[in-house]
Amino acid sequence: MNEFRLLRTGLVLGSVLILMLVGESRCEERGRPNFLIIAIDDLNDYVGCLGGHPNAVTPNLDRFAKNGVLFTHAYCNSPVCNPSRTSLWTGLRPTRTGIVSNRFGWFRDLPEYRGIVTLPQALAAEGYCTAGFGKLFHLGRPAHSAVEWQRFNTYEYGPRQDPKLNYPQGDKITDWGVPPKNTDRAASYDPAIADRAVAALEDSYGGPFLLGCGFFRPHTPLYASQRWFDLHPRDGIVLPETPADDNDDLVCFGKRERRPQDIEAPGLFTQDWAEENGTWRDVLQAYLACTSAMDEQLGRVLDALAASRHRNNTYVIIFSDHGWHLGEKRHWGKAALWEQTTRIPFIVAGPGIPKGERCEHPVDLLTVYPTVMDYAGVKPPHPLDGHSLRPLLEDPDGDWPHPVLTTFVDHHALRTDRWRYIRYATGEEELYDHQSDPDEFHNLAVTQADSSEVKKTMEQLRRTMATLTE
Repeated sequence: MNEFRLLRTGLVLGSVLILMLVGESRCEERGRPNFLIIAIDDLNDYVGCLGGHPNAVTPNLDRFAKNGVLFTHAYCNSPVCNPSRTSLWTGLRPTRTGIVSNRFGWFRDLPEYRGIVTLPQALAAEGYCTAGFGKLFHLGRPAHSAVEWQRFNTYEYGPRQDPKLNYPQGDKITDWGVPPKNTDRAASYDPAIADRAVAALEDSYGGPFLLGCGFFRPHTPLYASQRWFDLHPRDGIVLPETPADDNDDLVCFGKRERRPQDIEAPGLFTQDWAEENGTWRDVLQAYLACTSAMDEQLGRVLDALAASRHRNNTYVIIFSDHGWHLGEKRHWGKAALWEQTTRIPFIVAGPGIPKGERCEHPVDLLTVYPTVMDYAGVKPPHPLDGHSLRPLLEDPDGDWPHPVLTTFVDHHALRTDRWRYIRYATGEEELYDHQSDPDEFHNLAVTQADSSEVKKTMEQLRRTMATLTE
């Protein structure tokens, strides 16, 4: 970032701090749209409207998809929480911020990004009232949230059980089951987060607002009350398709289970452990139960908006920060670059946006910041790496010449309409043709390495990736 950009972002940040000191004096301006942004943690395509798993029960997410545009091929910018959310709220790629894994801390600790203007700050500087509840940025420390939001409430992962219920190994949040108190509030902070968002939507405002609501489930620990487990009977849970030879043509990440133990939390369960101990179906049941429990809280927030005075002037954006594996490719969790780890639910609805449309173009979370700026009629405070979704929201079948780049540490994946191309820091590569292989069972970079068509395609994708990672 050059000195001019640092000066400009510093000036805007200063204006935000002044607004926070003098209160919401500029919130008197009327007529501009509101924004409700709902973030969901670690949710893959196991939702009804995406058809990712036959046992998924997500009625509220599904009905919301009928009220807006569902992006059926939406992807995260990084397959772990911290870089994904940093990228989303700053509008910058992980390759630009340097936050490329969860081991990297708070982005404002980096001198060059101490004054960067995040999306809520940018709207606050334009007279918006901003409030954020739950997990929106990765770290939930009050001191951090106070910089980003005018009103906020932070929460931690949990509630945790001590002793853990079903998985004594590993970190404190690798576990699943029904907590002894067997209530939704004993199992998750999501009901309390929904309470905050509902109350905020029942408020009256003197001007436009940005409300952020961040749900934790289905992030681990996978705790839910018994009624959600009963909704997904264990014996009826369908296991993901995992061909015996699926990993034979994989490289780098495919040579080891789960994820690099020296990079992300060690001691997490593996596919071997799940199979040997007969727990694969149990964890799938817990993930589906937690997703349904979260969906109920999501429905409460959406119902509150529908019953409020803000319903006709509020844009709603719902997304997950990244996907999640539950045994596909013998992988568990996140921190990989395949379709299952990177594909996310992503839905936008609001005034003038068509209802019940599905957009097939690949898009990413870098679009959130410029899309909000576009509909708010506000110029971004710094150059953004993404593009406004407004053209696709007005015409879901229109042109969209922007490929998706996902980054984890120093590995990258490129997703186009047809191809997923992965290049690891080792130089190893994977290529999948989603026209014929949507489950990514066949790595063409290995199985058809001598094909002239594959060579040509990979060279084109290498060039495209190079332009996005410079």
